[in-house]
Amino acid sequence: MTKPSPTFRPMQETDLEQINAVEQLSAEHPWRTAHFSDSLTSGYTCELAVLGNQVVGHCVMMMAAGEASILILTVDKPFQRRGIGRQLLQHMVKKAAQSDCKTILLEVRRSNIKAFNLYLDEGFSEIGIRKNYYPTSKGWEDAIVMAMELETFLD
Repeated sequence: MTKPSPTFRPMQETDLEQINAVEQLSAEHPWRTAHFSDSLTSGYTCELAVLGNQVVGHCVMMMAAGEASILILTVDKPFQRRGIGRQLLQHMVKKAAQSDCKTILLEVRRSNIKAFNLYLDEGFSEIGIRKNYYPTSKGWEDAIVMAMELETFLD
């Protein structure tokens, strides 16, 4: 089976309804529309993965002082396990490197083994743990903090 190749474009306010629908179906603890709206207003790098006219993934990244932080990366549930998350991650890493960021950081739920392995496979390393960082239906879950050094990325 060939993996779909999404196109990427900046998120706009007019996309928020579609993004909210993806979040509600695909995330255990989804971001609210206000989070995305605030990210746009703050000038964060907010990108969409699109197949045809359908938004199938989104990512928000904050960049400051030579460092990038991926705040959220979500792929629509019916499109997961097709390489779209990997392509969206690679797109965001390139954007961070092109903006002269030296490091890119992210957090991942300890229970999200698929995402953790994807990040490892793409060159991220585990650098720490944030205890009781994510809410769950039964309490709290640790976040694994991961980083990638970007100096070698564009070589």
